[in-house]
Amino acid sequence: MFTAIGQGFVFGIALAFSLGPSFFGLIQTSLKRGYKSGIAMALGIFLSDFMYLLLAWFGLSAWLMDEAYAIPVGVTGGVLLIGYGIYQYVKKTKVQNVDGEMPEQKNSYGAMALKGFLMNLFNPFVIFLWIGAISLSTTKFNNDFGLILAFFTTTLVTILATDIGKSLAAGKIKGYLNDVWIHRVNQIAGIIMMISGLVLIVRVFVEGPWAR
Repeated sequence: MFTAIGQGFVFGIALAFSLGPSFFGLIQTSLKRGYKSGIAMALGIFLSDFMYLLLAWFGLSAWLMDEAYAIPVGVTGGVLLIGYGIYQYVKKTKVQNVDGEMPEQKNSYGAMALKGFLMNLFNPFVIFLWIGAISLSTTKFNNDFGLILAFFTTTLVTILATDIGKSLAAGKIKGYLNDVWIHRVNQIAGIIMMISGLVLIVRVFVEGPWAR
């Protein structure tokens, strides 16, 4: 049991710090809107991961392994990431008012959660990751449901806790950054989003993970 928990913790840390669009989107949101919005986005990412894990576990994700579905999902996700990246790059961000105080922002935590959910949802390689993880874990733990459950529970909890920690850390340094720095962060996040979108589209056509 402790081995499964330990391996789930390591796997969760690796996933939480993988430099994908969700990682940079979470940091950018926390810097721009504060740690509460970042936490809301982290919850959305968590729900998306949990949903994909359930789909993979119960075998309902088979349709995503079909080229007819995987390509449209991948292309749609890539286009959305590119569009969002362009928006982040070109838009202007005003962080401080004339008194040097952080202005109030109208945050919709539901919208931030939905943003994280959709950002993760439209990356079809997430479902392939969970399918692979399930295949690996069932073999490694000899189909012991208790150990597999401990592994994935620890993995998901670790991802959520780490994402919340990233949001809190980004929220703490937000007050020390001026509008120029925040704008630069937004531009970097935008570039990363655009590159991630392009890579996602290329991977869908070139790698064809559904054919494996």
